[in-house]
Amino acid sequence: MFKYVFGPVPSRRFGKSLGVNVVPLKYCNWNCVYCQLGRTNHFINTEVNFQDYHEIEKEIEEAIKMFDYDYLTFIGDGEPTLYKDLDKLIQFSKDIHAKRIAVFTNGARLKFQHVRDYMKLADVVKVSVDAGDEKTFRIVDRPYRDITFKEHVEGIKKFREEFDGEIWAEVMLVKKVNDSESELNNIGKTLSLISPDKVHIMVPTRPPAESWAVSPSSESIMKAAEIFSQYVDKNKIYIIDYIERGEFYVDPNSPFEGILNVLKIQPMTEEEVESLCKKYNVDINNIKSISKEVLFNGVKYFIY
Repeated sequence: MFKYVFGPVPSRRFGKSLGVNVVPLKYCNWNCVYCQLGRTNHFINTEVNFQDYHEIEKEIEEAIKMFDYDYLTFIGDGEPTLYKDLDKLIQFSKDIHAKRIAVFTNGARLKFQHVRDYMKLADVVKVSVDAGDEKTFRIVDRPYRDITFKEHVEGIKKFREEFDGEIWAEVMLVKKVNDSESELNNIGKTLSLISPDKVHIMVPTRPPAESWAVSPSSESIMKAAEIFSQYVDKNKIYIIDYIERGEFYVDPNSPFEGILNVLKIQPMTEEEVESLCKKYNVDINNIKSISKEVLFNGVKYFIY
């Protein structure tokens, strides 16, 4: 039914999220080792008119009339701030509906004033803080060559000074990479500089870009929360180390394509795929035959 709008989907942080995908698959300025969409194959750091924003506006207007949701979330199969007309879409959405608007960004382009200006229209901006120094930044997030850790943090700091809404910092922990005590203290110091309203400690829960990018131990996750509380109010820290569960929206008029569309943006367990196929009377073997099967943490996933 929709080309750019998807969901509502269950979100670990946003309840029922009606998503707006503004960037094609893997056009990004980071190449994160933990990304569930795989490795970045279009590595860019310039704004591009990927599609006509009027087409996306029409879909947003139609979708908000159809669905019950908690957040309208601007996201991408890459970095959403690479879409040149993101400012127009956020303003349009703010003008036509009253629900909260969130933007998922790694935050690297907040160093630019024009990006900070239009991001201030949102209610919540999610940024990524996976490292506390340049070396770890390049190991975990693998940013585009002209993006430095210092500029990344400075951009978020400036945005914090200018933004009246909420900044949620996402910290993705990867075993034996950024989960040591020294690494966690460095991340904590960085968090103290940007004063986030919430800190979400996260771990890879679905198949990542690199097979070795796995979740640390429960002890390491708890240690992270303990250390971060030395730098940020402990009441702002949340551990989110579980898989999203809930109902994925599938267009009932074309359920086969609808299930594949979900698999494009989110790997699903075999149990989740079976449930959707049963509900919409789709032959699961047809889905499996054209999907990629991945084993992660002992659980079988399917990706399209």
